[in-house]
Amino acid sequence: MGKLSLCVILFFCVVACSFDSGEIPTLEVGQDFVDSNVRLIVLDTFELTMSTFKFDSINTSSSNRLLFGKFLDDYFGTVESRAFFELVSSDAASDSNAYDISSDAELDSVALILGYDDYFYQDTTKVIQLNVHKLLEEVVPEEGVFYNTSSLSFDSIPLTVKAFLPEPLDEDSLHVSLPNEFGQDLFDKILDNEINNNSELRDNLPGFVLVPGADDNGSVIGFSRNQEDTYLRFFYSIPEEFDDTEEVLDLVINPFSSTPTAFHNVQSFSGQNGLDMLDDQETELPSTASGDLTFIQSATGFATKVTFPNIKTLFDIPGTGTLLSAQLQIKPLGEAVTDDTPLRDSLSTAVIDVNNVIIEEIRTGTGLVQGVLVGEGEEFGTVIYEVPIGIFLDQKLNESPETENALVLFNENFNETVNRLVLQGETAEDFRARIVLTYAIYDE
Repeated sequence: MGKLSLCVILFFCVVACSFDSGEIPTLEVGQDFVDSNVRLIVLDTFELTMSTFKFDSINTSSSNRLLFGKFLDDYFGTVESRAFFELVSSDAASDSNAYDISSDAELDSVALILGYDDYFYQDTTKVIQLNVHKLLEEVVPEEGVFYNTSSLSFDSIPLTVKAFLPEPLDEDSLHVSLPNEFGQDLFDKILDNEINNNSELRDNLPGFVLVPGADDNGSVIGFSRNQEDTYLRFFYSIPEEFDDTEEVLDLVINPFSSTPTAFHNVQSFSGQNGLDMLDDQETELPSTASGDLTFIQSATGFATKVTFPNIKTLFDIPGTGTLLSAQLQIKPLGEAVTDDTPLRDSLSTAVIDVNNVIIEEIRTGTGLVQGVLVGEGEEFGTVIYEVPIGIFLDQKLNESPETENALVLFNENFNETVNRLVLQGETAEDFRARIVLTYAIYDE
């Protein structure tokens, strides 16, 4: 099973052939140099193929947010995210006694406070349902991490159900009241010294999972994992002679744990355009089999693969040549862009092997290579992504032995958003995906 990690550390550096600025004077493309036999040409006729595949699993326990919600998408079907997390005392980062409460304390109420982190996707004007369930097993990953496909068993009957209108930009948090009997049971065990540390808390409360409503079709929103933003709070008072003293006890997502204590499970169901057939990372859906479209969606794992099968025919051009630059140009499908599903400014890139496993990122001296959205705001312009792939193609031109390595395009923050993108393929009538090469020929 392939694993996608967005924090890959790479040690591979590529030095591309280039000319100093003094060696190439300003000239029109294709114009011969006056005093040399070097000329520049631009080519956009090289073949490329596009397809969609799906990463088997994505590490979501390394995310700084919890994704929760559900919506129906015209291209990806039903997209649903559930959030799983464990809690400890805010004063008990280590497994020590930090549950001391005065013996005469009285519980007033208990609530789950979920802090918004400003992220949302799809329609937040629709009321959605949040079901809070108790976990039945501890939040312990089998392989050291949790993935978008991971899950844990939980009580089928929710502790509480809250219908609410998400306000991730206007409110700091969502307040979810929990039943008094649930809070009183835990509170009494703390007072009776049955819960004195994190381990004993886990025995009584392994954690929670947030599950969207079965019929929801609204949005996915982000909740912060920071202990200052998201916590289970017990409101209690201590009787005094004149006025009671009000106190709180907070249980938080452990920020100091050496193993993951929270993750989100993100899945899509009944997708359109043949996406349901992508049940293995090595399975691909060619753009020619999906309406000349390819697809990208964060967290569910969909990505676009681009190959360049005849790029080495560049050497068939007479004379010795050097690849100066290469731009991959791809147009997003206009009708798939709405206020609820806007375009992102950039696309991430990487190199994948024949099994569609990421083997390296693509870097220049200034950082990671990304696709950039161009043409926005131009009255008659075409909005496209331009991806500088000169370094990657230079590798392909000069590699020995030859490989089946290809280019993969995916969204930034691939493990903590559900942003999606629909791209037009290589035979689209209004704008076909293509590569534009600038090639210098000398010794012709």
